Amino acid sequence: MSAGPNAAGPFYRRLFIPEANLERICSEALASVDLLPETPGPVRIERFIYLHFSIEEEYEAMPDHIMGCAKFTRQGLRRIIVNRQLAEQDDPVSKVRVRSTLAHEAGHGLFHAGLFVEKLSLEAEGHLFGNAAAFNSVTGEGFVCRAEADIERVPHFEWWEYQANSAMAALLLPKHLIIQAARARLPMVLAGAGSFDSRVREAEREIAAVFNVSRRMVSIRLGKWWVEQAHQPSLF
Repeated sequence: MSAGPNAAGPFYRRLFIPEANLERICSEALASVDLLPETPGPVRIERFIYLHFSIEEEYEAMPDHIMGCAKFTRQGLRRIIVNRQLAEQDDPVSKVRVRSTLAHEAGHGLFHAGLFVEKLSLEAEGHLFGNAAAFNSVTGEGFVCRAEADIERVPHFEWWEYQANSAMAALLLPKHLIIQAARARLPMVLAGAGSFDSRVREAEREIAAVFNVSRRMVSIRLGKWWVEQAHQPSLF
């Protein structure tokens, strides 16, 4: 990771995280508390938050458009909160959204705690910089998730949200495990019934069920992997 000046933003520095580094840090964080699965399966994200950050997720009433938030003090991440109304909806889609929200906020905890500690410490000393009020996702004490986390729909200037979404995907779908799950379904995708796109969608639905995430997250995470595999000469 590296950082540079960020005078126009809500933090003193802007953080740059190469994708490979982000993947490695997320996998190492899971492994450090024995929560990196050996085979494809759901990551116990609530347990990860408890063991890695020494806090438990909380559930509070929030406006409908807010899914959750992460709150910091000068000692680091102190609270991860999920919209209680979302958590109380007893359907598979809502349960998946709770998991993605928890992983998103955990991503903020992994990568942005230092930025918030620095911000709060400097403000306590009377130093002001940037304009947090100009960013919907940043408050005076943390981050607010205002819509379902979606890697493709984050404004380019809210780099911290893009990083938290990338961490969300890396935590819930460790790269080597999702590739393993996809390879197991590759023969069906290449030679099954129906169109290629329909076979991809079915495979992604199956993978989403294995990891207890949304199919959209699986699709974004795999990207062009299916097409690249289909064009490998050795597979024909």
